[in-house]
Amino acid sequence: MKFLIVLACLLLSSWAQVPVTSDMSSFSSAIKGGSLKAAVEKVLYERNTGQPGVITEQWFTGVNVMDENTMIRIYIDDESTASLQFMLLLAHGVGFDEKSESAYIPWGTRRIAHAADGGIYNTYRIPFSKSFRVTAEHPSGGAFWYIIRGVHNYPLIVGDLVLPKTSRLYVYKNVGKELTPLEFITLANVTGSAGALFQVTIAAASTDYNYLEACVRAKIDDDENTSWLSSGTEDFFLSAYYFNKGAYHFDNAGLTFIDGKGRMSAYKFFDNDPLLFTKSLVLTWRCGETANGAEGCPNDYPPPKEADTFDTPTLANTTVTTYTWIYQYTLK
Repeated sequence: MKFLIVLACLLLSSWAQVPVTSDMSSFSSAIKGGSLKAAVEKVLYERNTGQPGVITEQWFTGVNVMDENTMIRIYIDDESTASLQFMLLLAHGVGFDEKSESAYIPWGTRRIAHAADGGIYNTYRIPFSKSFRVTAEHPSGGAFWYIIRGVHNYPLIVGDLVLPKTSRLYVYKNVGKELTPLEFITLANVTGSAGALFQVTIAAASTDYNYLEACVRAKIDDDENTSWLSSGTEDFFLSAYYFNKGAYHFDNAGLTFIDGKGRMSAYKFFDNDPLLFTKSLVLTWRCGETANGAEGCPNDYPPPKEADTFDTPTLANTTVTTYTWIYQYTLK
């Protein structure tokens, strides 16, 4: 009984992080059976009250729309070019088309879900200082449904952290880049800013899964040493052995698609696993890996200066798309 009481107190304390203030106010909007014209950017919602706030939830569905071909743009404050531009499914960790992913639907986590044909939602906290506008564009158009909610004068809380009021969310992208064996790819390169890594999605296609040997690494601030974020790609997404148990959808990480032939897409959230920087962040991955080879993963700690290597697996060219979401801010 004492254990249950302590657990309940811990849960309640984790939920009650935000004291309510008199200037907080919620907003919400919905569209029922709207229409997207082919290749025309349509405003789904806009708000300009001069007050700061946070978008707290968005939901999307449609008939032959709101799928892998839908571009969502979010213009923050007075932007003429949206700082957040993303393909709808990729933003929810799904790297291939909805038809391919249909065997795994419905699924959901505390941050993202795919509940039906369409039926996609997220609870990403997207801050703004005075205004924002959300738009959608689809090459062939169609009927759609949409919901958005948020709160004015609400703190930006990501995991256990209350981020500064200057925070903005950005997404760094690589789209359809073909890598040769052992080639590096930069997932994000941020300079002149502090920040917190929020989410990484990788979608890859090759003739096999040997590219998964690659470790994810980071260079943080002025540290000359590499911060090793994983011992392989499937390890980065908190799985193992080339995802040998198939798709999964957890709060911290998930595998949204795998075909057993060389294609996969997966997501990793960092709200419960903070990765912070004060000056700069360079996040990289590569096509395959060696241990202690040229720039390869260490096989011991501390990393040996001279050590044995394991045989490099036979590697093929791999086509990769990546989305990396980062909150950036100024520290006083």
